[in-house]
Amino acid sequence: MDIQLTQILFQIINFSVVVGAVGFLLFKPVLKIFDERAKRIAEGEKAATKAQTAYAEIEKNRKLTEASLKKERSEIVKAAQAEALERKEAIIADAKVKAKALTTELQAQWETEKIALFKKSQTDMAEAVLSISEKVIASTLDKKNAQKLIDTELKEIIKAL
Repeated sequence: MDIQLTQILFQIINFSVVVGAVGFLLFKPVLKIFDERAKRIAEGEKAATKAQTAYAEIEKNRKLTEASLKKERSEIVKAAQAEALERKEAIIADAKVKAKALTTELQAQWETEKIALFKKSQTDMAEAVLSISEKVIASTLDKKNAQKLIDTELKEIIKAL
């Protein structure tokens, strides 16, 4: 085995052609793909940063909105409580007025019934006194004497009550 210079030279040229062809045909497209991928990754990172910023802004707005809603809700509750208190006082005042009117009406009705019962009891007592008087005296009195006797007896009964 001899080392032949031409063959070595031929091998070097052959190797150089293969390396040049591989570099031209494969290395540049692969580098191009890597560059494109790096650009997409950079764009993705920018988009992620934008998304995080947008999310932070949305979260900030949500918290502000939530705080304003809590404040508004508490104001609405306070207003509702104040209105309920006013309505309660109005209802109580109205109920007191109605109760007073009903009490006055019932007292007037009671007085009317009391007077009616008193008059009925007077007439019943007058009839009873007249009946007893007729039996005791055994004769019928005239109307004038009977009324005088009735009045006298009623006055005595009323004093006894």
